[in-house]
Amino acid sequence: MTDAPKTNDSSKDKNEPQTPLFREEAVRHRTRALFGDVVLAAPLSTWLITGLLMMIILGVVTFGALGTVQIEGENTAIWRWVLGRSG
Repeated sequence: MTDAPKTNDSSKDKNEPQTPLFREEAVRHRTRALFGDVVLAAPLSTWLITGLLMMIILGVVTFGALGTVQIEGENTAIWRWVLGRSG
């Protein structure tokens, strides 16, 4: 007593040509933007600010890695002092 699922299988649907979902003109209009060169350009001020920030960050990291601080008459590396480890 198993009922097979009913399908809508009519022979006239197979013979009819399918119409496209969108008009050909609309598809052409939408795909026109895909052709050509894409240029990603940032203003000069963005590059200058980015370069300045990178130099500041590099300076802070270098100072933290190579610098020393004198605490109670003993020289300690800054990165050890920041992490709470003493020599």
